[in-house]
Amino acid sequence: MELKDKTFLVTGGTSGVGKAIATGIARTGANVVIVSRNASNGQQTMKEISGKSANKNISFLTADLSLMKSVLQLSERFKQQHNQLHGLVNAAGAWYFKKEITSEGIDKSFAINYLSHFVLTNSLLDLLKATDDARVVTVAGAPRFLKKPKFDLNNLQLAKSYSWMKATSSAMFARVYFGFELADRLQNTSAGSMLFHPGFVKSNLGKDTTPWWLKLMFSFSSDIRNAPETCESGVSVATKENAKSTNGKFFDEKNNIIDIRKNFDQSIGKGLWLLSEQLALKI
Repeated sequence: MELKDKTFLVTGGTSGVGKAIATGIARTGANVVIVSRNASNGQQTMKEISGKSANKNISFLTADLSLMKSVLQLSERFKQQHNQLHGLVNAAGAWYFKKEITSEGIDKSFAINYLSHFVLTNSLLDLLKATDDARVVTVAGAPRFLKKPKFDLNNLQLAKSYSWMKATSSAMFARVYFGFELADRLQNTSAGSMLFHPGFVKSNLGKDTTPWWLKLMFSFSSDIRNAPETCESGVSVATKENAKSTNGKFFDEKNNIIDIRKNFDQSIGKGLWLLSEQLALKI
């Protein structure tokens, strides 16, 4: 598939799922912009993706996705440099085994793993709506973990009790609620919102923060040890034609559409959207 005239923005583009998707999209000839925490990683990854894809139209923008002011600055810089956006891939993520609060007063795991996606997407919606066949693609989790989502709107940032597993699953559920609610809000536009499960992809997620006992557990998993550096499901969802036809759909790692929306209460999605708007306005 040739997408030489199309532009994509990929968060988390310097490692793991984001990097895999950015590389796959780059192979189509599209313009790919990756988001990096710092210029050094951005420059290195840009060169690596360009070399693997034989595509020179790779660039990067820096941002600290734990800070919403930085996310908004990222959006503004992107819009200054580009007049269209065919695909926004929300793939950034991080693990925090201890609760951390950002300088903006937001739980860091919640900020990076969910709120940054919400703020970036909304700040780029005008550009997405103005671009033909645009889509927002958000990474979710395995369908088996999404059958009975436990999500508390009154404890979004886990102020009452915090653990790595709670934070990770809560952010995952939040992204799914967000993706479905966004799809509803895009119904009367030419843009679409889709969710996908990437499957196992080689990643640096938690490389410097993962406890030794968890690293030991991971070492016994052949799925993790043998994880590929590609993410075909994410690339397919991000680049498929006619995004509108799959608005509101969830894709598994084999690119099958899985009906999980029935598991997610629409009223909770609307409530999360409202609370997210209120949080963003306070910053």
